[in-house]
Amino acid sequence: MFGSQPASARLLLAGVMLASSLPVVAQQTTPPAGSAPADAATEAPKLCSHGVCADGFASLSYNYNTNAPQSRLNQLRVFDFNENEPQLDVAQLVIQRAIDKPNQFGFRFNLMAGSGVPEITAASGLFRDRHIGIAHHVDFPEFYVSYIAPVGKGLRIDAGKFATFMGLEAIGGYDGYNDEVSRGYIFGYGTPYTHTGLKATYAFNSKLTALFVVSNGWDDFQRINHGLTYGGQLAITPTKNTSFYLNVISGPERYADDRDERTVGEAVGTWRATPRLTLGFDALYGHEQNAVSIGHDAIWKALAGYAKYNLTPKFSMAFRGEIFADSAGTRTGTPQTLAGFTLTPEYDMAAKPSVVNEHLRRFDGHFVVRGEFRFDVSNKDVFQRQDAYRRQQFTTAVNLIYYF
Repeated sequence: MFGSQPASARLLLAGVMLASSLPVVAQQTTPPAGSAPADAATEAPKLCSHGVCADGFASLSYNYNTNAPQSRLNQLRVFDFNENEPQLDVAQLVIQRAIDKPNQFGFRFNLMAGSGVPEITAASGLFRDRHIGIAHHVDFPEFYVSYIAPVGKGLRIDAGKFATFMGLEAIGGYDGYNDEVSRGYIFGYGTPYTHTGLKATYAFNSKLTALFVVSNGWDDFQRINHGLTYGGQLAITPTKNTSFYLNVISGPERYADDRDERTVGEAVGTWRATPRLTLGFDALYGHEQNAVSIGHDAIWKALAGYAKYNLTPKFSMAFRGEIFADSAGTRTGTPQTLAGFTLTPEYDMAAKPSVVNEHLRRFDGHFVVRGEFRFDVSNKDVFQRQDAYRRQQFTTAVNLIYYF
């Protein structure tokens, strides 16, 4: 897999070389809402110049499925679909100018290449062919400009292509990779990945923030009908250790269909119960008009719980339990109820290329080693076992992450 994408690899390498020419200036970045920020062992120096900063992220993995599927694919998995084959999940370069005050202009450019993430998240009409649905191994999940208008405490406007505000899990990267190696069913089948359009965010105070989005649709760079998709979020932070997000999104999402609405409502929460223990949940309800057939709507429901415990400053254990009910089969391809249980041990350490050469100091960052044990079960025979299908699937994985 590593050698199958020379064009995208060259493109990413050129971006890293450009970023490395920036002088080092200290600057903080803020993880996106809904992501699970990584615990930092030490703060790495930033590649910055005149407020423009560059950061990098790379993830490699190997996955083994005890079912030994004949197709060499893990069924109903998102980024970790390749079985028994090492893969570069993603190499990421982010160049951005972060802003936090009225009358400031900024931008974010996020380039990804790899055999896992871009192939799934690529939007229709950009790096995914609109007609045959095939995607390339390179993607721009985000490229947008930002402005904070002097309205009240500051109204932030983002215009372009940006990651979704839905869900607790994120596409991933240096400023908010997930606690688990694999993505859950809600991320894969319940919500969109990206939007192309406008996003407005306003913080009323330290405890309440509102967000509004108007876009071309779910993962559509080019419009597939004459309708628009609207979304909103209320972010509530009652205490410094507790956050709740109430999300909704609605719009016509099928090709050349302007009338049938797809609507998803969601409640997400996180709670830092102790300095070592963090808990989270994601509850979702989805409905789409006439998605099964004329007069028959589709409904999907899901619930996921998360826990992460830091045994030491560098070593942690994360657990995710989830259930996803797709009664009509419009989301997963089969009318079924899925459940998944995932355990992820993680060791995070400082990465110091500067020990080899002082000129590499700007690439000092973090090196993360993770394992994963995941058990999937369905009430239908959907998981391939050799050349047949069964109701269970057990996988193990090793994941290596480097970011600066």
